[in-house]
Amino acid sequence: MAVDLPAFADLEQALTDVGAAIGASESHGVLCGALSASADAPAAAWIAQVLDGTEPKGEPARRCLEALALTYQATREGLEDSNMDFQLLLPADDAAPGVLAEALGAWCTGYLFGLGSSERKMDDAALPADVREALGSLAEIARVDSEAAEESDQDAYQELVEFVRVAVLLVREQLQPVKRREPVDVRLPGNDSRTIH
Repeated sequence: MAVDLPAFADLEQALTDVGAAIGASESHGVLCGALSASADAPAAAWIAQVLDGTEPKGEPARRCLEALALTYQATREGLEDSNMDFQLLLPADDAAPGVLAEALGAWCTGYLFGLGSSERKMDDAALPADVREALGSLAEIARVDSEAAEESDQDAYQELVEFVRVAVLLVREQLQPVKRREPVDVRLPGNDSRTIH
């Protein structure tokens, strides 16, 4: 049975309770970047990154470690899912537009950090053009202005979330190819489709 990601609010609260410097979205981005670079990225290394500079103790520490372990397991399963049912850990859709935009920007910041801090050395020039373009787009989203985003609408936000989700799957497939029984058509908005086998 598949494991579900914890609720955004639950992980955010657990991280706040132990004084973590990064929140739920950014920490999930870091994990997804690490797992994109290496399928063997260990849970302990990611948890140590997220909790760097903290000294969690007692019940808050237990709750936080459980939430992080659940996040790791659900994320790994989601990225490896044959139906490509991977999801980003973000606030509920009814949050204020600025909050949603800031969380998505933090997620992308974390993803790029996780990808870049992996032990795998990547030669950008060797990556396919669509992967380089996807990473460039994620870097732009990471610099989002939450105040300007207050004017954006829900449809635009959902399109951005789906773009990021598909971009992550595309990057991961290039770095960690998964053999599937049936090829999957992945389409980045505005580009030709790409078939993943």
